[in-house]
Amino acid sequence: MKQIISPKLFSSLIFFLSIVLLVKIAWTTISLMFLPSSGEEFNPKVKTKALYYRVRLSNNSAVIAPIIKAKPKRIVSSMRGIKLIALYNASDNIVITVEKNRKAVVLSKGDKIDGFVLKSAGADYAIFVKNGKEFKLTLNATKTIGSQITPSHSKKPASTKPNANKKIKEQNGVKVVNRNLLTSYTSNPKKIWKDIGISENKLNGKLHGFKINYVKKGSDFEKLGLKRGDLLTAINAEELDNLGAVMSLYGDINNIENLTLTVERNGKSEDIEYEIQ
Repeated sequence: MKQIISPKLFSSLIFFLSIVLLVKIAWTTISLMFLPSSGEEFNPKVKTKALYYRVRLSNNSAVIAPIIKAKPKRIVSSMRGIKLIALYNASDNIVITVEKNRKAVVLSKGDKIDGFVLKSAGADYAIFVKNGKEFKLTLNATKTIGSQITPSHSKKPASTKPNANKKIKEQNGVKVVNRNLLTSYTSNPKKIWKDIGISENKLNGKLHGFKINYVKKGSDFEKLGLKRGDLLTAINAEELDNLGAVMSLYGDINNIENLTLTVERNGKSEDIEYEIQ
């Protein structure tokens, strides 16, 4: 039978294994004698840093001033110093005369004075609008507070006897009229419409004078020479083709000394002259 391993190689292998076994026995003996019975776990030292957050409790930047909302200024408006002295209110037109600084100003609907816009009118008052608020002017009103107007309580003129010879008289074809008579009507416009009725006269759609529809018998207007059916076409040679001219004259009536009315009567034109004293 043939040998697979030689005796020499086998002897060398046994010797090598014996050496390994002896080393293992020696290491085990030393471990039991000097090493602790229980093992220790290795904990590597780790340097940790505490988390640090910088918090700024104050703002080092430029100080920002607090925003203060400005309170809107209350606009107080009034029509103090403006007086309504004449008013014409028709269905299709409004014309008034106001007095400011002793000067008469004629306004139509939509016109302005000191920012006040004429909006509407009544029998004896006018309504203006400014900054969304309404203001009311009344005839013969002098005291105004906001949009409320308190009519003035003017002293009544001394009573005079209704003697036509003292109020109206005729000299050399000219009618002399007492100024107090005019004042009594301008201070009380309602009195006018009780004694006389007047309407616009239009020609081709345009104003062409005023027609007298009614004159109260025995009234001052009858004594002034006016008659029913007269067509008043001009005052002091100024044609009455617009309401502005009429209202301007009405507003300045207290300063007039001579007055000429041009009327068409029975197809003829004639002048009636007055002297105001």
